[in-house]
Amino acid sequence: MTTTAVAAPVAATDSSRRATMPFGHRFAAVALVIGAAGNTLEPVLGQFVGNRPDAAADQIQLYADHPVLITALLLVGTLAVPFMALGFVAAARLLHRKARRTAWAAGSLLVIGMWGFLGTHTLDLIGRAALAQKEAPAAGFLSNEVYDDTLLNVVFGQPFFVGAALGMLVLTIGMLMTGAVPRWIPACWLGFILLDFSIGSVGPVDPHWLYLAGAVGLAVHILRGRGVAWWKD
Repeated sequence: MTTTAVAAPVAATDSSRRATMPFGHRFAAVALVIGAAGNTLEPVLGQFVGNRPDAAADQIQLYADHPVLITALLLVGTLAVPFMALGFVAAARLLHRKARRTAWAAGSLLVIGMWGFLGTHTLDLIGRAALAQKEAPAAGFLSNEVYDDTLLNVVFGQPFFVGAALGMLVLTIGMLMTGAVPRWIPACWLGFILLDFSIGSVGPVDPHWLYLAGAVGLAVHILRGRGVAWWKD
């Protein structure tokens, strides 16, 4: 009777912990890889298109020259955002074991950042529709003036830049200081965010590859732990 009385609360506690988690460790690993792969594929495909010109007529011609490629990179980039958000939540979950407040701050900032990122991608998709219709005034407005609109900048632009950049800094520095995961993983992410929000690509080498490398490493770390590190506080 004594053994039964002790075992029951432990099982109940473990069950309650699992019930509070929004998704399991396998889904977390998949989200990390898909989100990072999609986000990396977008700029890689973009290298075959080139930089977007300022003039609406030139943008229409650019789309006419690469309609499938531009549509593909915009679609891949947009679909990757929800998985990126889930991947960042998973990363914050691992940091939560060592530094709860830091993890909450990083996770919240990154979710806000992904909201803004999804909004900017939605605007790009709308711009693509205008380019496909060869509407020069609409294309120019959507591609240039919309991004300078105060309301859209507050709703999407600033949440992305502030949330994504600051969130990844808080997350990676927290991981580096606490050793919540192998330190080369947050080092990759820190390098990515510093390069991506400053000088961008260095020749043909895009910093998003650092993001993908860190995401794959984190996914492997989660899977090798067989979920133990995922559920344990």
